[in-house]
Amino acid sequence: MPIRFFRPRQIALLALMLFMLTASISASAQDTVYVRQNLRILTSDDMHGRGYSFRGDSIAAQFLQGEIRRLGLKPFGGDFMQRYTFSIHSMEGPLSLRVGKRKLKPFDEFRVPSWCNSTWGKYKVITIPAETFIDADKFKSFIKKNNSLLENVFVYIDATRFNPPDEESNRHFVDMLQSLQRRNPFNSKGIVVGVKQLSTCSFSHADYKHDYAYFEVLASCLPDKFKELECTVFSQFHPAYPTQNVCGYIEGEVDTMIVYTAHYDHLGTMGDSIVFYGAHDNASGVATLLDLARISVAVKPHYTTVFYFFSGEEAGLRGSRYASEHPLFDFSKVRLLINIDMFCGGNEGIMVFNANDDKTRHYVDRLEKINSVLEIAPEIRRRENRPNSDHYFFSSKMPAVFVLSMGQPFGGYHDPKDQCDACGLKNYSNFITLISVLAEP
Repeated sequence: MPIRFFRPRQIALLALMLFMLTASISASAQDTVYVRQNLRILTSDDMHGRGYSFRGDSIAAQFLQGEIRRLGLKPFGGDFMQRYTFSIHSMEGPLSLRVGKRKLKPFDEFRVPSWCNSTWGKYKVITIPAETFIDADKFKSFIKKNNSLLENVFVYIDATRFNPPDEESNRHFVDMLQSLQRRNPFNSKGIVVGVKQLSTCSFSHADYKHDYAYFEVLASCLPDKFKELECTVFSQFHPAYPTQNVCGYIEGEVDTMIVYTAHYDHLGTMGDSIVFYGAHDNASGVATLLDLARISVAVKPHYTTVFYFFSGEEAGLRGSRYASEHPLFDFSKVRLLINIDMFCGGNEGIMVFNANDDKTRHYVDRLEKINSVLEIAPEIRRRENRPNSDHYFFSSKMPAVFVLSMGQPFGGYHDPKDQCDACGLKNYSNFITLISVLAEP
């Protein structure tokens, strides 16, 4: 094997890497204990899924404020809370759907968006064939024929029975189905859509009030023909819901800043029967920030280090957008912002968004060089900038990247099974070493 010689700077970098790896290994047990402890708290039933039902977001924010105060972080302007409002729905109370003799299971057999209008009781059902729904003339005839009935009935569309003659017809049908989550062309009491696979739950279309109920149901769970359903769903629209970001910092040797961010909110609840615990998304990122804060407090960091926890991410990056437009500190002093979102598992490595920007490329280059020597992550995958997490609105104002783990184990995405015990932390200590390298002088 040929002898490889290193330059002085390479030797210094290797020494730093080896020191950090040794420190990471020696501290890994304590790291994961503290991380797991906070994961368990953040995903407990007391947090109500950290959403906007039962004030779950505020309960989580109070916990975060208490924890960063306990660790010794300082607030900007005397307050750890950055308060703001946005429009959102909450869904509390009983949730049920019965078709014929079968009571369907929420989440597994039917799903209800948070904006679904409060509705309860028994209702007649009128079925509209998919071909009629997408044909303008046939649709007009359907409305004219049933106009006197529609106000107090549910309209059912079985999307699984549509056989599009071509791709353009299929796209049109999909677009028409999606439009039903924005408006009700039937002016009916509600709409039921039968599907092969249920959609991922989210807060989409939740920023204005809807006047109709909407259920998405596995068509395989429904009888071929049914003319009645019984449902119960309660939701509430909040045009100016009061929420908060949480922020604190550790004073460094210099006032140049490293900023760590993570969103602490999640989907909350679907009625009183389904809780979205959100361990992977994003209690894992929040627990990582708390652990970084714990480590940083122990030894005064070179850079002033900011820890910023956002609400409103699941509702469309509301918290980070507000924070980017209402600065708590001088953005011109930020060396790098590192956003962490979905950090369980990682058996396939890590992904870095906004990795090729002129302001961030050299940071990721360094990360890859270090990983090539230490072989910490199986892969570091670069991605262009996207509005897919809380780094985005900051990326035009400062160097900002978004880091997530790739691969199992974790409990699912926007799924009630995304719980603490399903969140794998085997790779955590190594990954935290890599993230710390990004912030090194």
